[in-house]
Amino acid sequence: MKGKILFIISFVFLSTINAQIFKEPYYFIGPDEMHVYKSSNDTLYTSTTFSLQQPKAKKYRNHYKIWDVKENPSDMVIMKVESLDSIPLTTEPYPDDRFRIFVYKKNGNKELTIINNISHLTKQKMTDYNTDTIQSKTSIGMKLYSLTYMKEFLMLKKVVTKKDVDKINEELNDPKYLTFVEDYKKEIKLFDPYASILTANLINTACLNLGYNPIGASFSMNIINSNKKAKEKEKIINEFYRRLNP
Repeated sequence: MKGKILFIISFVFLSTINAQIFKEPYYFIGPDEMHVYKSSNDTLYTSTTFSLQQPKAKKYRNHYKIWDVKENPSDMVIMKVESLDSIPLTTEPYPDDRFRIFVYKKNGNKELTIINNISHLTKQKMTDYNTDTIQSKTSIGMKLYSLTYMKEFLMLKKVVTKKDVDKINEELNDPKYLTFVEDYKKEIKLFDPYASILTANLINTACLNLGYNPIGASFSMNIINSNKKAKEKEKIINEFYRRLNP
């Protein structure tokens, strides 16, 4: 009976910590699609999406069991997780190295940045990993915005004309963005072979600096710069925003 009570207390404590980190869904605004992160009790859900409408739990692409969450004074959050998804067409659908450690950097109540993803760990290695040794002064990584913040973005002007695209490109020519690129190359710890995280950081920052909605901005820029006819461009962009917030 005593063991059962301790289990319940531990479960409630872990759920409370998780709620403090993901009080609501968080989104990465990528160049083509978004990634959504959501936690419920001891499970972390992640998936790609084109909409702010929340899918059911089973619709999420990735599922992780949260084993431990730790915060430190430098606004870092360290989460130890286990992948719950099986690998198809293999003799080892649940490999021993299915454990990993996510390292987040908090920026107020509206933003989280994934600054590291220590993957391919066995359960023992994850458990024994001394998270006190994880130190980072950087805030460079995959920036996530809360659903509340994303809804605020929807109130900003959209990228719908060539003039909008030109303004953003002009902003990106500012030397401060080149400085960011150099810092990114030195400090990024995430796997980013196609520079999609870098591109997202640049365009999203430029949009916010100019008062544009960053959601769908990169997509709209690509459509506007394409050889499609004006009415077709308008139709595609309008359909994107309709699907975004149905």
